[in-house]
Amino acid sequence: MIEIIVVLRRNSIVMFLFACCFFAIAFEVYNLALHPNLEEWREQGLVVSSVDTKQKVVALTFDDGPNPDATPEVLNLLQKYEARATFFVLGMYAEKYPELIKSIQYQGHEIGSHGYSHNIRQYNNPQLARSDVKRSLMAIASISGIRPRLLRPPGGFLSRDLVSYCRDEKLTIVTWTWNADYKDWKAVNSCLLAKQIITGVEPGQIILLHDGGENREVMINALSLVLPSLSKMGYEFVTVSELMALKNQ
Repeated sequence: MIEIIVVLRRNSIVMFLFACCFFAIAFEVYNLALHPNLEEWREQGLVVSSVDTKQKVVALTFDDGPNPDATPEVLNLLQKYEARATFFVLGMYAEKYPELIKSIQYQGHEIGSHGYSHNIRQYNNPQLARSDVKRSLMAIASISGIRPRLLRPPGGFLSRDLVSYCRDEKLTIVTWTWNADYKDWKAVNSCLLAKQIITGVEPGQIILLHDGGENREVMINALSLVLPSLSKMGYEFVTVSELMALKNQ
């Protein structure tokens, strides 16, 4: 009888822990992807994840940088194929590598904010989220001389408070096209990653890539295949703001 009780208690603990994990994950998904107001915000132009256009244009976006190991290589490839892109940079790395921010700007690319420290859980606290965004804007503006107009919250976090804050601050929240997130940060095969991007391309996409983090060579090698291939298919690479200007065209 005692053994049965112990087993039942163990099972109860396991079930309790499983339930906690499930609700924690569900909460994150709720904030990151399935917020009930998402469609309304998209219609109002407060949140952008793609643009309805018939023109063969896409926006390449790079997160988590600048990164002295990867960002210069990305910039060289973009310059080689006359492509423009949007870099959603972290404020703490902008301060650490200001010369890279200036290189991005000098080569005609767009700079958006990705927050200051990429502490996603911090964004559950409205006050901390606002502080993080504000700090990143100030850091980027102090280097580039231009205050970003675009924000990609860490992890794509969304909340009513954050959207309201961005509306007041005249910031557009930019996520990404749901089927154009190829998890490049964990890809191990450049050819496969390139194939996924090329075969999945559609006009108006906002494609999510990362120049920040470690082991960016797979992404960079894939990019060297994607740029010429999509160019031959007639695609043009524009900034997010340029893409937004082509809505319904």
